[in-house]
Amino acid sequence: MWLLLLIAIIGLKTLLCKGLAMGIFLLALWRKGRQLSFASDAWDRFFLSLPAARVQRYAIGIYLAAAVISSVISCCILELAGYRHSLGIAVLIFIGGLAITAYQWHKKGREYLLKRYQEIPKIILERKEREHSENE
Repeated sequence: MWLLLLIAIIGLKTLLCKGLAMGIFLLALWRKGRQLSFASDAWDRFFLSLPAARVQRYAIGIYLAAAVISSVISCCILELAGYRHSLGIAVLIFIGGLAITAYQWHKKGREYLLKRYQEIPKIILERKEREHSENE
């Protein structure tokens, strides 16, 4: 029974980590949007000047923040469930999740992120060209 509960807690931690990462990402976009006064031209300049290395650092930072927060929550759940070494188990779950994510990041995640990021300037420039040709 305790193993089944542990598996459920690991699954919950995984889902919580993904949800927190999405929430942190949306919060960061909203905060940047407020700085840019939600102006599309300011967003265009921001994305055109944003280096790929910074995009990678943002992605890693968002994941780490979500992983730490979800691990703290899973530690509390493990404690409430009566596990004796809840902190140790939560640390092991965190390290396991970090290892799996690092493997996925190096296998395909980094290339996918950079590929998608490189499409943004092309889309912005195409839209600007289309708007410019419509105005003439």
